[in-house]
This record gives sequence, C-alpha cells and structure tokens, in this order.
Amino acid sequence: MPPLLRCLCLLAPALVFGQTGAPGLTAIQGVRVFDGESVLEGRTVLIRDGEIESVSGANARVPQGAVVVPGAGRTLIPGLIDSHVHVSPAWPEEALHQALEFGVTAVVDMWTNPPPPGFTFSLTRFKQLNAANRADLAAVTSAGTGVTAPGGHPTQMEGGAGAAFLPVLSDASGADAFVAARIAEGSDFIKMIVEDTNLVTGGKLPTLNNETIAAVVQAAHARDRLAVAHVRSEQQARGAIGAGVDGLAHIFSGATASEDFGKFVKSKGAFVIPTLTILYAVCGRSDGPAVLNGARVKEHVNAKFTYMLSAPPLEHPLSCEGSTKAVHELAEAGVRLLAGTDSPGMGTTYGASLHWELQHLVEAGLTPRQALASATSIPADIFFKGGRRGRVRPGMRADLVLVEGDPTKQIEDTRRIVQVWNRGVPLVR
Repeated sequence: MPPLLRCLCLLAPALVFGQTGAPGLTAIQGVRVFDGESVLEGRTVLIRDGEIESVSGANARVPQGAVVVPGAGRTLIPGLIDSHVHVSPAWPEEALHQALEFGVTAVVDMWTNPPPPGFTFSLTRFKQLNAANRADLAAVTSAGTGVTAPGGHPTQMEGGAGAAFLPVLSDASGADAFVAARIAEGSDFIKMIVEDTNLVTGGKLPTLNNETIAAVVQAAHARDRLAVAHVRSEQQARGAIGAGVDGLAHIFSGATASEDFGKFVKSKGAFVIPTLTILYAVCGRSDGPAVLNGARVKEHVNAKFTYMLSAPPLEHPLSCEGSTKAVHELAEAGVRLLAGTDSPGMGTTYGASLHWELQHLVEAGLTPRQALASATSIPADIFFKGGRRGRVRPGMRADLVLVEGDPTKQIEDTRRIVQVWNRGVPLVR
C-alpha cells in the first residue's frame, strides 16, 4: 500500500478547550444536534468521563466546573467513520491521528498485507492501539489480508512483489481453512477481491469464481464474521451479492448501470460502500487538488505524502457514469450506504477525503442527513457493533465533531470543524 498523508486541521479555526489526555466534564450549549438519524434543535449536550451523559434542552442546568462550549450557529455530529481505508503498516499511528484531525474517529481497514520478509508489522499492532484507547488516534477495525486468487489483484502491485508472500485461494475447497487462518491472524471481517482487470496495463487478472465466493461467505458466517467483496463491474457485483456477501467494498465503474440494480441489492439485504472519491479519481475527476489546496490544509500536509493527492490521471481513465447512476438507484431503493474513501489511494487521503465523499454522495442523490448517517450510525451498526459509536445519545462514547453551520442542509459544512472530541477528550490541533 502507498504511504499515508499526514496533516492537521480543516477549513475552520479550531477552539481549543483542553489538552489531549484524560476526559473531563464538558457542556456544549444551545447546539443543533444530528444524533445519527434525526436533527434536534437547541440542545445542551453534557460529556462526562468520556461518555455522553445527557442531551437536554438549551437551557438545561450546567454542572459547576464544566467547560462550556457555545453551540449557537453550530451543529454537533457523531464522530465520523470512514468505511474504506488502508492503514499504513509503516505509519499506523500517523494515519490514525490524521484521520482524527479531520473528525474521523474510526476507520475500517479494508486490507493489510502480511509482513514480507524482514518487515515486522502485523495486525497485532492495530489491536494494541485499540486496546490502549488513545485519545489522539482513531479506532480501527481491519479485514487483515484479503482473499484473492493466485495471480489476482493485488499480487500484481509493486512490480508483482506481493505474489511472493501473499496467501491466495485457488478454489472453494480451501475456503474454510483460508478464512480460519485469516481470523487467527486477527482479521475482524473477511474481504474478497473480485476483479479481473489490471488498471495499469489493461490486461486481465485471475479472480475468484462465484462458487469460491459462496464458500468464503459460508466460512466467514460460520465464525460470525462479515464478508465483503471488492468488485469492478456490475456483473461481478451481482455475482458476489448473489453468492451471499454482506456488502460491496466499492460500487462498480462503467458507462451505465442496470435500472434494477438498486432493487436487486435491496432484495438481498446487502450494503454498499461506494467510494466515489477514488472512483472519480481513476475516472479522471480527482478531488486531490481541491483537498490539497483547501484552506488550512496544504500547510499541514506532510511532504512525504502529497503525491497521492496530486497523482497523475490514468492513461486510459475509466467511466464513472454508471457508478453515479448506481448510487442513485441504491439510495432510491433504500439500500444501506456507507461512506468510504479508499484512502490513501489516488486522489485521496485520510480524514479530509471523507468530507468530499459525503459531498459526492449528496450529488448522487442522498439527502445531507442520509449522507451523514452513511458516515455515522450506519457503519457503526455494521462494523462496530457494541462499540457505542455513531450516535449522539446518553451512554454513547463521546466521539463528537462540532462544526460551524448546518451540514444537515449543506453537507459541505462538515468541513468547517470547530472541535473534535475522542472519548470526551478535545483534540488539540
């Protein structure tokens, strides 16, 4: 995986209320609240010892000693969740900290390679960081090493170096053992690669067939794990969903989408993580320059990682007309959509790119509230069950983002960050 972008604050002056450390007592007063599903006007939200203690009226009594944060003209939303990233095995802490700087308090890692010879990273490091519950890092759940066919994507990357050490699955007969090995390594869920195209050369790659996909799904479900699939075409998407996958890690690319695609996905109960941000980049419409040149972003970008935001377009860009149409159909059909970026791929970076993804989802047909839910309550219910994330309600973790304006009406206001809290601790930029 390419290295990760590191930067600090986003698009609005930050009000600093404390040092990163132990959570305390904070009252956000007279604020509009998007609670993960609904909008509540004029509320006072009390944070105590890392949890949301109460969500009361604007004139609720504030306990003595509480830090009072003015909420007028602002909106409080749950900490955001990016449902498709690839956390750098070389710099995991930097990646997770950068995500948090942009209000992303949790991420879903969609592939982490096993260590090649001489490299020591393992999923154990993710587990250690989560167990430490550090206030300066976003939480992470990971697929670990995904499932691919011999010679399949991504073994061709880095000059084919991955083929030497990546485990691969030849057919359905080995699915149970393969899934068991991934879970033993620490995978929280299972991801499969269903793609037969090399985007660099345009040539064909081997990929999993539907029988093998179904066997992997069965093995994952037998161990109480989700199974998701990376696809490139609508045909592959339908095959994977028909084989029982719980969700798609991307929407497909292409010039068009079938009129019934949304209804088909809805009938199977699957969810979709569109990742329009990276798809638009490979289709020649990268957000990278806009992200990189955004107010109060560029000066905080680590120079080592700027190249992914300014990566040149593919020589033969794909079409994304069908991608946008498919997302519109999925939204119309009521399919659960999750916001994800595929950071740090072409034109993307941790944290910042999620705000552009939300904008793309709205442009594709979601309402701003639906887009906010796609990055809060919906992924929390799917990938972080029992984690008390994704909602502004009493008893939930105080993972919160305060922004100027009203993103429930104008989604771009999520970029106007005033303050981020992770388990009740205000992040100091």
